[in-house]
Amino acid sequence: MKSIQWVAPRKFEVVEKAIPELKKNDVLLKVESVGICGSDIHYYLEGRIGDQVITPPLVLGHELSGRIVRVKDKENELLLGKRVAVEPGFPCWHCEFCKKGHYNVCPNLKFLGGPGCDGALMEYISVPGWACFPVPEDLSAPIASMVEPTAVAVHALELAQMVPGETALVVGLGSIGLIVLQLLLNSGASVVAGIDLLEYRTVVAQKLGLKNAFVPSNKESIEESVEWAKEVSSGRGFDVVFDCTNQSEGLAISTCSTKPAGRVVLVGISGKDYDLLPVSIARRRELTLKWCRRFLFNFPTAITLVSSGKISLDLILTHHFTPEEVETAFEMVANNSDNIIKASIDWD
Repeated sequence: MKSIQWVAPRKFEVVEKAIPELKKNDVLLKVESVGICGSDIHYYLEGRIGDQVITPPLVLGHELSGRIVRVKDKENELLLGKRVAVEPGFPCWHCEFCKKGHYNVCPNLKFLGGPGCDGALMEYISVPGWACFPVPEDLSAPIASMVEPTAVAVHALELAQMVPGETALVVGLGSIGLIVLQLLLNSGASVVAGIDLLEYRTVVAQKLGLKNAFVPSNKESIEESVEWAKEVSSGRGFDVVFDCTNQSEGLAISTCSTKPAGRVVLVGISGKDYDLLPVSIARRRELTLKWCRRFLFNFPTAITLVSSGKISLDLILTHHFTPEEVETAFEMVANNSDNIIKASIDWD
């Protein structure tokens, strides 16, 4: 089978590998679509996210969908032939955190496309049967691959503990930010606002229902975005702010735009070891800061939201590429070319 390996910054190689053998409880998935995530871009460009360092050769990709073509054990036979979205993190299930139900912070977790664990940019992949969630047959493979980022957004809303009537700001309107935005618009929030450095993203956000959008004229200015946020929130700040950026400045904007005793949910990944945080503002306002670590039992809800049409992904998944175009795809996402928001590598 074909496997696309990251071998150096900005460089992939296509190699032939044997189809994986199945271990106990595993299933064999014929990969149909793999989304390109911001974390994939950090690995592609720099080979690391903070202290998470990958060693070449490594197969990237963790947002995936496909069909189950072989199973190892009887309990997974009902999955045969089904299109599934795959939860890409595999915890140990035995440590303190797993036993308490917080498996997303398991210190022994293996994550597809992360350090020491090949990801999904290959024709076939072996994954645990429990990690496969069937999707409706009318859900296309590329849309099914977006269940994973939708699950991240759902977990972010859970952490925010939104109450109907509250106000919310989304800083960063990339794919996850645009999904968070839609969840907020469905949640009964009284005011929803969004900020992004790229105007075309705010245009998509407005098509999805956002009324309050802002693009700073000075891309380096934190203050300009904060001033706009204060104006839109009538000077009080927002009840909840979501940082969905890939820059440390997003954390600063989010913290400064939150009301006293408000909440900040940090979803984005800057890739830096240390990010800028206005500690004095956060302390004086007694803010609650919560970091969102992927997802936690959120795949079923994400599938329901997508399949029911509550979350629209068609305007977010803007570009499709073949496996032969993988470097072009990663470069376009890295450079925000051609008004790209989300790209997928589609095998079929």
